[in-house]
Amino acid sequence: MTSTDRPRSAASLITSGPFARFWWAAAIGSTGDWVTLFATIAVADRIAGSAGILVAMIARVLPGLVFAPFVGVVTDRVDRRKLIVIADVGRAALVPLLAFATELPALVLVTIGLEALSLLGQSPRAAAVPRLVPPQNIVTANSLLLAAAYGTIPLGAAFNWVLALLPPLTLGGLIPAQNQDFALAFLVNSITFLISAGLIATLPAIRTSKAERQADEASTHSGWRQTFSDLAEGGRFLWEEARVRRIIVAMTTALAGGGLVIVLGKSFVEDVLDADVSGFFAIVTALAVGAVVGIAVVSVYSDRLVHRDVVFGVATVAAGLGLSASAMTDTVFGASAWMVVMGFGAGAAYVMGLSYLHEIVSDDLRGRVFSTLFALMRVGLFVSMAIAVPLEGLFARTGGGVLFDDEIRSVLFFGGVVIMAVGGAVVWVLRGVLVQPRVGEEARKLMEQMDRALKFRRSPRDEDGGDES
Repeated sequence: MTSTDRPRSAASLITSGPFARFWWAAAIGSTGDWVTLFATIAVADRIAGSAGILVAMIARVLPGLVFAPFVGVVTDRVDRRKLIVIADVGRAALVPLLAFATELPALVLVTIGLEALSLLGQSPRAAAVPRLVPPQNIVTANSLLLAAAYGTIPLGAAFNWVLALLPPLTLGGLIPAQNQDFALAFLVNSITFLISAGLIATLPAIRTSKAERQADEASTHSGWRQTFSDLAEGGRFLWEEARVRRIIVAMTTALAGGGLVIVLGKSFVEDVLDADVSGFFAIVTALAVGAVVGIAVVSVYSDRLVHRDVVFGVATVAAGLGLSASAMTDTVFGASAWMVVMGFGAGAAYVMGLSYLHEIVSDDLRGRVFSTLFALMRVGLFVSMAIAVPLEGLFARTGGGVLFDDEIRSVLFFGGVVIMAVGGAVVWVLRGVLVQPRVGEEARKLMEQMDRALKFRRSPRDEDGGDES
């Protein structure tokens, strides 16, 4: 796409053209992903209770730590379309094996394989966006993809509920009895991956210019040498490019702060606000509504939001403010209202962060940058979920909390402060961008005034000189 292409509406983007197939593939695949996630948690719970769930979540993080750098290199060296197809077909073949997992090691091994393939497809999906839409539509495209990724959560939950009402899948007794209730969910997910792969396969090739130059290399030795050279190049870029580094660090830290809500949100509603499960659903709904509004706002006004990094920082501060303020409320209504603010900031920040990276990172490096981002975000989320309960215990030993009489309030407030701190740090670093236009305008006005004054002071002398001549 070129800068001369006219921007398209969101409806147009998902109804025609290559991006439409790309988006529908993401939406269908994400729906299946959520179906499998809910079913996997249920299987892990049956195998080993809460410990099984924790181990399964750890298994979802490990591939990012091990494979992310190499996935980034591969993403920048081969056809990204083929990588997505390979990842989807591989997951379609692997996910039915979860129905036969009756022991925790088997569940962990399959989960690691699925997550490795998921990472293989996630980075090229993110890196390919600027090749499928005009530059003016980057923000809108990222908003639509975010909606496809997380807006399908209710669909995934609904599918699980519907599938649970159907007769269990036994395959003539081949599927273990304890997993027969979830086997159909894994089968449905496999089908969604195949549909996604079929849609992506219809797209044109999505190769970087560097990948095209290296297409004729056949030497295995030179290929390995080039792989490590690409790894070093990506590492140098992330180390030297402060603009990219601070966005990645901020998004990772902000997600880690928000991960506390996942672990302690239900306890906060029931134990602190003294509400029932409907109160928890109200808060989650408010968070989702805020995110939708935030995504919509930055999409509508994307042409006016020139400094994406500044908007990212401000939106991150808003997300942290919403979380900290909700921790100080005493009612479900008050907490829900502030959760709308948190969701608004989180949705806007995520879209603007991705869009900013799309705009400043060259196509030859996007795979490595996004694989690093997604891997670190997963690690940050897991770390926050892992330390939430220990933090609660630490604050409990201080007499309820540092600032409040309840340790859960203190943990959530602390998470909000962390998010505000990273957002504020981004804004502080970019403060020159905020004042520079104003300083420039004031300087221009001052120069004009000085010029007029000089002209005024010169004119009498010019007239006197003319009289003397």
